[in-house]
Amino acid sequence: MQNIELKISINNFKDIINALRNIGSHYDDTLHQIDIYYFCKNGRLKLRNINNKNFELIFYQRPDKKIKKISNYRILQIKPNKFNSIELILDNALGKRIIVRKERKVWIYKNTRIHLDSVYGLGKFLELETVVKKINLKEAKREYNKVLKLLGLLKYEKCKESYSDLLENTEKRHPASFQMRLENLRLPDELFSSIRSRLSKL
Repeated sequence: MQNIELKISINNFKDIINALRNIGSHYDDTLHQIDIYYFCKNGRLKLRNINNKNFELIFYQRPDKKIKKISNYRILQIKPNKFNSIELILDNALGKRIIVRKERKVWIYKNTRIHLDSVYGLGKFLELETVVKKINLKEAKREYNKVLKLLGLLKYEKCKESYSDLLENTEKRHPASFQMRLENLRLPDELFSSIRSRLSKL
């Protein structure tokens, strides 16, 4: 499958949410995601926990550039009772690289997903993902450019790195602050325990 993607850093979501409503997009869901990234030579591989209810193994390849980029990806749905076994296998076979935790508010406009992400340790971001599935690549590029203009995103600084790269660079610069931030983070108890348990294994 393919997406046309873009990521920008943003201070707050208020203006964006107003713009989303004005163009007729609709709010879809709020997701609490834990992404475990593994060392992978030919792309990125991550194991995703969504609200402690849904689990996925995701492999994707995309260039690191600030302008729009085409991502090729595969998603494997995992049964909850298989998640720990798969995590253990990947831990032993490839090794954990980093864990990214975020709250994602999902909005939908036609074939485009707009993610309003609050990423632990990094801040707030907006991601566009125009899905090349029900439309062809040319049509997807046209819709992507339309959404970009409708939401007024041209003025924002674009990010070429993935959250894993950004967080890894931040962690290298400020290694001692991460555990303290985790202890002060307000999260549901079971999600907090899950995050702390996973961090202890790194």
